[in-house]
Amino acid sequence: METGEFPLLGNQFIAGGSKYVFRQRKKATVNKPVDYLLQLQPQVEYISSLFPTGEEGLYTFDYKRQVFVLKKNEFQVVIVEEG
Repeated sequence: METGEFPLLGNQFIAGGSKYVFRQRKKATVNKPVDYLLQLQPQVEYISSLFPTGEEGLYTFDYKRQVFVLKKNEFQVVIVEEG
């Protein structure tokens, strides 16, 4: 997963040559919050659920056993590796 700052276009952004989209489940459960991240290109791949931290637009997620923090506002997405 590419880290850094990426422009947000609607509900999509491009990071490291891959296109990602924010999606929402119809029904959240204890282990699966409503928001999740999906890679659209180069191939469709489920990335992770986005776990809210309590702060507006701030989430944690894990991808390939690494935890990341994602901050989303109206215009950009910032992804940093945790730890």
